[in-house]
Amino acid sequence: MLKYFKSGFFVAAAMAMALLLPSAAAAQAPANEPIVIGYVGAVLSPGTRPCMDAQQVAVDEINAAGGILGRPIKYVTADNKGDTALTVEGARRLLVEDKAAFIFVEGRTEICLAAQENSAAMFKQYPHIMVFNGPMGSELTARVVDDYEKYKFSFRDWDAEPAHYAQMAYYWGTTWPKMFKAKRVAMLWEDLAWTTMWRQGIPYMKLPPWEEMMAKYGIKVVYSKAVKPRGTMYLPILQQIASSKADVILYISSWFTDTESFVKQWADSAARDIPVNLYGGVSQTADFWNMTGGKCLGVVGSFTDGEIPLTSETIPFIKKMHEKKIPTQIHVHLAYADIFFVKKVIENAGGTADIDKLIHAMETTETTYSMGKMAYETKRVKPFFHSKVRVDPDDPYKTYPHVYIQPMAQFQNGGKIAYLGASCKENEDIYKNIGSIKNYVPPAKLRKMEKK
Repeated sequence: MLKYFKSGFFVAAAMAMALLLPSAAAAQAPANEPIVIGYVGAVLSPGTRPCMDAQQVAVDEINAAGGILGRPIKYVTADNKGDTALTVEGARRLLVEDKAAFIFVEGRTEICLAAQENSAAMFKQYPHIMVFNGPMGSELTARVVDDYEKYKFSFRDWDAEPAHYAQMAYYWGTTWPKMFKAKRVAMLWEDLAWTTMWRQGIPYMKLPPWEEMMAKYGIKVVYSKAVKPRGTMYLPILQQIASSKADVILYISSWFTDTESFVKQWADSAARDIPVNLYGGVSQTADFWNMTGGKCLGVVGSFTDGEIPLTSETIPFIKKMHEKKIPTQIHVHLAYADIFFVKKVIENAGGTADIDKLIHAMETTETTYSMGKMAYETKRVKPFFHSKVRVDPDDPYKTYPHVYIQPMAQFQNGGKIAYLGASCKENEDIYKNIGSIKNYVPPAKLRKMEKK
């Protein structure tokens, strides 16, 4: 019956319950006692299941090598079914019953905020670290600056909305003019909290709405619509886009978006010759070709499932995941890397007994992973503080080089992946022998090639 509770009521109940629970033991755990790491997410989600599977692989590898400071890791998951109340209940169970020292939470910003409030209420009795796997909503880390003592346990392995302005400035000012020759764009927005700031702008950082930003590069938005993450009938929308005479369609999407349905309908619509640039989602994997029956021919977007040498860790990681048939969207890369990051954090803190040492280690530890450097921002600038490092908080248009290396690619004939280059100027050097904008082929031309 929990799934029928209102999230606000459930969080309040969980807070009250936390006050009645006994305090966790402060003594150092015995050497052979497991370190419990938990993950709360939608088990059946094509975006979440791979994260759990990748983390289990990392846990197995660490345990096979002797664990962390002589202690094995016990990995426990809780299914939230994409529901707020079940997320709170799952996190509470991991803390109370499993005694988790680290909890990863996947889900929409709204879900993660509820989990964060529950953890804040339980933190004194059950000290722990909470890491948000993938959500972008600024509120999650902005509040760490506003009330550090209450939310200091919160970290996000991804970045907040302002961190993406540098990437888009590069796309619209450098990539798009050469690749799409776009002057008119149709925008589709996943209608969730994380896209709101881009639609409205971020006044406290003096960052404009993306539509205004695009205008600076000579690009006019001729169509803009917020759509439901799942279950949208796209054909009427695509007909309107075709009538708008757009040069390109930019879909601000995530792994919650039914991009596979969108692409299938696009390929059979009046807008099929208008290039599509997807922002994210399952299109980041090779599986997308089969999921769409090849209808994604010509689609452009971030592609994080390829065996290309972005860092020393990339090819080994991808090969390992491919052997286990685990698709690697960007948050899967992060989920796997998070476990090894936690290992180093615990080693740097000398164990899990002192939560303040663990938090300090979270703030100061760095590792290298398959997509760049794993580290958390230490500048107390909201919403960057306690988010994964990506851009300079004092200048969001400036990307830190080699921190997050995002490959851009296009699905071409037969499911071939053609790499197009970097997502920022600072990482262009990595792509000299990997990809180029010259590899781009318009979808109409690709379809003609397919028929021959």
